[in-house]
Amino acid sequence: MTVFILGIVCGVVGVGVLMVAFMPKMGRLFFVADQSRLPFEETINQIRERCKTSEHWVLQAEKDYNAAYIKSGRGEMSHRLVEFKLGNPDHSYRVNRVNPEVSTFMPAALAIVEYTPEKVLIYRKNTGIMGKMFNEPMRTIMGVEVPQQLDELLKGIIVKS
Repeated sequence: MTVFILGIVCGVVGVGVLMVAFMPKMGRLFFVADQSRLPFEETINQIRERCKTSEHWVLQAEKDYNAAYIKSGRGEMSHRLVEFKLGNPDHSYRVNRVNPEVSTFMPAALAIVEYTPEKVLIYRKNTGIMGKMFNEPMRTIMGVEVPQQLDELLKGIIVKS
């Protein structure tokens, strides 16, 4: 019996050690990175234009981090970074009337990063995974609707594998 209990304890400790070791890498699961087909400025302009005509997404805010850091005296980064905050009134209403605490995940954000002129990436939250952690209606909204609608917004801009 002692060997059995010792085996259980060792197993639990082993799993714990593995989780701690891999946790920093697991954080990457919460983000989606897509390569843009377009140069940095054109990527930004295309997203702006698509938000103007989108039936789902409204451009609520835009931030040029490089300009903000230069203005605050922090200096310029080695890469260019612009972030868009995209709202969806339908999603927001459906979520906030049931679970207002989930508003901390809203609005959706896109980070457009130019590492080199040939390497422009668009990052976003992996709401497909996040949605699985909730009950309805968040499960469907975050897990299905948001990723599908953002894919549609970015169609033709990103390289999809």
